[in-house]
Amino acid sequence: MNANFGKFRLVKRIGGGRLSQVFWIKGLCGEGPAPNVALKRVNPSLIGEPDFVQLVVREAGLLTRLSHPNLCSCQEMGVIDGCAFFTLDLVDGCTLRALMRRLSRLGVQLPASAILALGYQLASVLDYLHHGCETPLVHMDLSPQNVMISREGDLKLIDFGIARHLDGHNPPPVGQKIAGTIGYMSPEQARGDRVDHRADQFGLGILLWEMVKGQRLFRGNTRKTWKRMRRGDTPSAESALTSAPEPLRQLVETLLRPEPAQRYPRMSELMEVMEQNFSSISSGRRPLAALVQLLMEDEGFDPFDVVLPHEPPADEVDIPRGEGGSDEYEELNIEVDYGEGTPGSLLRAVIPEEPRLPQSPFLKDIPEGDDEL
Repeated sequence: MNANFGKFRLVKRIGGGRLSQVFWIKGLCGEGPAPNVALKRVNPSLIGEPDFVQLVVREAGLLTRLSHPNLCSCQEMGVIDGCAFFTLDLVDGCTLRALMRRLSRLGVQLPASAILALGYQLASVLDYLHHGCETPLVHMDLSPQNVMISREGDLKLIDFGIARHLDGHNPPPVGQKIAGTIGYMSPEQARGDRVDHRADQFGLGILLWEMVKGQRLFRGNTRKTWKRMRRGDTPSAESALTSAPEPLRQLVETLLRPEPAQRYPRMSELMEVMEQNFSSISSGRRPLAALVQLLMEDEGFDPFDVVLPHEPPADEVDIPRGEGGSDEYEELNIEVDYGEGTPGSLLRAVIPEEPRLPQSPFLKDIPEGDDEL
């Protein structure tokens, strides 16, 4: 697309939905390349809706107050031509959704050691969000599209658009509607009940189930699917996940229990269970990294695998391009509820040099982990 947005050059739309748009920034206008930076902005059609604008500003505020190896950093935020935006790290890798969909088409199974490595990293960052950060929160949107995996096998959890503070100081849901991704909600979230940190446990259970099974746990946006989600009606992991090691099946079974009180007290206990049953969780990063690297070399592989709405013709401009200087921003006056925050200063991106280019379109053998499971 190669469109300008203030000082930024938007190369490719890589995500977003009804409320926001996410773009890959190839380079800044008049500056060098920035291959690992993404920009998220309010959907131009919603610029005049304060409640929706607040969601993007609030997410930027959350990210500036979080620090964990499995999270992306917010670099700067502002408003250009009335459109609120922020920039953040862009992982040199792919989403879990893209990885699983490609493996499904190739008939390749994700190694159990890689699944454990992903599960452990997710548990670690979620335990930080629930108990370790300044103002604990629950993510509430653990979908494959919101989990990114780098070429080194490192996981990054993204998209905090609907995250909720656990102290209860939250703005009301926009339009009083249930927020979440269909098929990736806990029963209490799907019912619109009050949620706590254990809602993310159910989301993690869904991801682990799907990585092992290679199939969706909840399919389609139908009345039947909503009933199943609200009841927490899932197949028995013992019978459905026969290819997984017994400890992993038991772990998934606990995470997917309908009642929050029947799940783990906190993610750190889940991590202890994994450490006790599997000799080296980190060994799974080796096959995971090899798989991501091989897929990224395929020029036909879309690392984001996102279905986008209809785009306007290339000669249409969806919002004013703006003529301000590269360091000029409109004043950002947003009221933020207690417990939330907006960045107090403008943070500049640290830009790496050249991105690695794809070389081979062929999938090769993927090494297994170092440990027997």
